[in-house]
Order: sequence, then structure tokens, then C-alpha cells
Amino acid sequence: MNINNFLFLELTTSDLLTSTPKNALKTDTMSIGYIEGSLLPSVIRQTDSMLLIVIGAPSYTQIIDNNAFIERYLELKSTNTSLSSIDGEFLIIECDLVKSNITVINSRFGTPIVFYASFSDRLIISTSYKILYDFLIRHRLSKLNTDVCYDLIRFRRLFNDDTYDTNSKYLPPATILKWNGKLSLERYWTPNYSKNNLTLEENAYSLVEHVKHSIAYKTSDNNRYGIMQSGGLDTRLILANFTNPPHAFTITYSKNREYNIAKQLVDFKNGDHSWIQVKDRQYLTNFDKASSVTGAMYMSDCLFYGHEDVIRGNCDVIFAGYGMDYFFQGMYLPSKMYSIFGEPIPWFKTLGRIKGNFVDYFINNISYYTKGLDIKDILSNRQIAKMNDRISYSLSSQLEDARNYADNPYDIWEYMSLGDLSRHYTYGGQLALMETAELRNISYTNSMLDLYLSVPHEQRFDARILREALKITDERFYNLQSANHGYPAGYSSLERSISHIWKHLPERIGVRKKERSFERTWLEGDAVLRTDLKKKVLNLKRSDVLADLDIIDMKKLKPMIDLWCEGKIQGGQTFTVLLTLESFLSKNETSGLN
Repeated sequence: MNINNFLFLELTTSDLLTSTPKNALKTDTMSIGYIEGSLLPSVIRQTDSMLLIVIGAPSYTQIIDNNAFIERYLELKSTNTSLSSIDGEFLIIECDLVKSNITVINSRFGTPIVFYASFSDRLIISTSYKILYDFLIRHRLSKLNTDVCYDLIRFRRLFNDDTYDTNSKYLPPATILKWNGKLSLERYWTPNYSKNNLTLEENAYSLVEHVKHSIAYKTSDNNRYGIMQSGGLDTRLILANFTNPPHAFTITYSKNREYNIAKQLVDFKNGDHSWIQVKDRQYLTNFDKASSVTGAMYMSDCLFYGHEDVIRGNCDVIFAGYGMDYFFQGMYLPSKMYSIFGEPIPWFKTLGRIKGNFVDYFINNISYYTKGLDIKDILSNRQIAKMNDRISYSLSSQLEDARNYADNPYDIWEYMSLGDLSRHYTYGGQLALMETAELRNISYTNSMLDLYLSVPHEQRFDARILREALKITDERFYNLQSANHGYPAGYSSLERSISHIWKHLPERIGVRKKERSFERTWLEGDAVLRTDLKKKVLNLKRSDVLADLDIIDMKKLKPMIDLWCEGKIQGGQTFTVLLTLESFLSKNETSGLN
């Protein structure tokens, strides 16, 4: 399965490179080889004493110019202070050809994502886990680590630095990796969770200014720019703050509410807009590609694949809303929902209180736990016990790390969920977009991250600061309905709840017939399974991959799939996660690496 955006590098002090890369060089003491994908945004500089690879769009000056950045980096690289002042999303790999060592530095956002495998005579680095995994397994440099699969099955993501094999690791953000036969890791920046004393309005004005500054920075190289435009809040705020709007793309199944609202937003800015209709068999066609690109680090989603021609025909760099939701909508803070006479009140919520054992509360209340078929219905008692032990271990490690940086329970909660942004379950979507064009995130600047860390939780919860920033920027964007719920984007959860109850009261009391239409971008998980992936689900009953993992009780899985086929149960994300693992572990292709 061809991957377009990746770097694979092997450095060895022996005479022999295990890989056969397209680019290789040899000194008296070591050999280096690397291969990169066609869409990798990189600059490579080589001298007699050094090989330097810079990926992404880093800057000391808020201007994107990688050649100028390299000169400044080489002047200042000796101090951690200089590293913490590098802005943006980047990866720096420096090979000292004289001293036979290597230094790897990534951004505080952990993107581009990096995985590495260290041995006494070689270091292997890859921004694609699929390529690294296949390489290590094929050359018997590692073996499958099955326990990690429980993380994905339970949360649609992995935690800590674990991978699916026994020798490679995920590189945490803001880290300096050094190797000279021995490996060392050092963090050059740590988050500061101290909260400011500003009012909601003051912080909202600050957010608007930070968005504008980020737009100026991320568009400073005069490229062709695009934006993946939804009808929700995150890209709405970004688009509203553009003076010269990027070319907008909206992907939907039909010209529904999502499309219509996104189009209106673009029209407010007199911008260009392309509608991309989801293709027939979208998920079936792209599922294996998605599991390869994401390395099964996240549940496979296929919506962004297969549209490269349209996107690249109109832009070289694409923006998206990632970060705005978890930074300034408070989406992953614990919340409390309400009900009346046992009936849940739609939308309305307040900031939840974390109770009891922290890890247990996180396991039972984090919003992105896997939904659908209850996992325990397809596990034996032994497997359930093993899963619980694994999850408790993973999250206890994450909790211990969080307590190094925060003492407020909500900050600890968010660090556990968002401390490694490229491990968050939404990062799979970013990797997908990187297959279409160079992705730059407006929210991924150092000052934007600092602002997020400093804004009180109450101002971020229920998107209060983001909605206020939208009102400050352009009231048309604030008043236009959101595609997510159909009410004005500026409405609080309470206002949406009241409006929703009033709107649908005639249906509840039988005065009017209940009518619904599909207005969102996404199909429900079970609808995707039944329309595109039913054959793949049926094949899980005889999957040698799942059987060999000894994680799923195949005798329990088979009748559950039969019940699902009869429409008696929902498979949802549970089946999709199993398909992700099955696809990833059964394919063994490496984009030209031997």
C-alpha cells in the first residue's frame, strides 16, 4: 500500500545497511540511508561533516523559509532555550558524520509523528509506523507486542510510547533524541498549566489575535492554500479571520446541511469552494490504505482518502480545524449531562466533577472510548482480566507523567488525554490529509498552545471562549446555524437544549409526525459497516490474525456477528477497530523498502 508522506532513515555503525534506500551515504565510521514519500515537506542539506533533514515549516521569525531557518538553527542549536523558541510543526534530524551520532528533535505538538527503534549498532527512524513495523518484523529485529492492541480496542488510540512491536517506540513531543550507540531522550520544553486572571472577553480577544498571527505565519511562504471547511465551529473561526480566504473544500455524501452551511461561510468571505461528494464504496476502497497510513494507531476512518486530484488541483498547503476543538471548545473535559423524568436533556451539560479513583474515572468517562458492541461480549474472562490490567497499567503511567506537570485535576485529565497530541484519536484524520497535500494546523503554534494552557477551564468548557471569539470576529459567522445541531453557532448548550425541546415537542406529544433527514458529513459507524464493510465484518469470523492475537474470543465473536447481521445488535466502533487491526496486521507492504 503506497504511502505518500513519510521519511524512513537508518543509521548504522556497521558496514551494512539493513534497508536498501534510494539515498545512501557512507563515511569511515558509519552508513546512512533514507527514503521519503512524494508529499513530504522537507529540506535536506548535506556537507562533508553533516546530514541535516528538516521536515515541516519551523521558524524562529514567524516566516516560513526553511533555508533561512537552517542557518539560524545551526547558529543557535547548542542551547535548549533556542530549541524551545522554534515555532510550528517540525522534525529535525541531524547526523554528525564525523562523530558518528544522530540527533532528532520534534515539535511540542509531536507532529510530524515519529517512531524509532534503537540497537547497539543502528538506529532506525520513521514517520510511518506501518513502514517501520513491516521492516522490523521482516528482518526479525522485533516481534508483535499483542498487549498494546487492548489500548486501541478500548480507546481507539494508544497511550505512552508503546507501539505494536517490542523494539520500537513513539517519540514524545518536545524531545531531543540522541544516539551514538547508546540512546538518550531529553525534553526541552514542558507545559505550564498556570491559569490567567483575564475575563472571558479578554481571553476571546486574545484568541482572535493569536488566530490572525498564526494565519500570517502559516501563509508567509506565498503558496496556494486550501482549507477543509466544515459547518462547525473550529474551521469557522479560522476562515472568519482570513483576509484572503483559502480555497475551501467540503466533503459530504450529498448537498445537505453540512454542505449548505459551509458554502454560506465561504460566500461570506467571497471565497472559492469545491464540493467533494463521498464516492460509492468510499470505506471499502480506502480502508486498507487508512490502516496503513495510520499504522493502526487510531481506528481507521476513510473519508479524506481518494480526493487527492481535486485538492492538489487547487492548493499546495491545506488547513483544517484540528486543535481548535480540544483547545478552545473543551471537548474532552469531563462533563455532566442532565435528564428530566428519566429522559436525557439533549446538548445541555456542565463541567463534570472527577470522583474516586482517577484512572477508573478516566476509563469510564473519557468521551472517546470505543462505542458499539460491548467489548466484554467478545472476550473471555481471562481476556477481560488481562485487558483491565493492561489499561490500568497504561493509564497509571500516563497519570504519573501528568502529575509531573500539573496538580489541578482538570489539567491532569487533559494532559492524560492531550499531552501527546499526535497520539490523540483524531490524529488519524491529520495523517489522512497529509496524503493529499501539505497539512498545516492554525492551532499548532507555540503561543496558541500557551494560550490554551492558560485559559481557565470554565471559559473553554462548552466552547465559551471560541463562541465569544467568533462573535468578536464576525457576527454573521456567530449567528449562522451550526451544521452539527442546526441552531445558531453562538448558542450555548443550554440555549440549544431549550430550542431543541421546543422544536420537537409536537413530535413527543404526538401532534406532529417525527421526521428526520441526514444532515451531517459522517455516516453512523454501523451504517458504514452495513453499506461498505459488511463482507469484511463477516470475514472476521474466520480471521487468522485475530485468532493468533489471542485477544478476542473467536467462539464469542462469531455469534455476535451473526446477531449483527440479523440487525439485533450494533457493531459500531468495536467492529471497526477489529477491522483496523486485522487490516494492519495482515498486510505486509513497505513502499519500496526491502
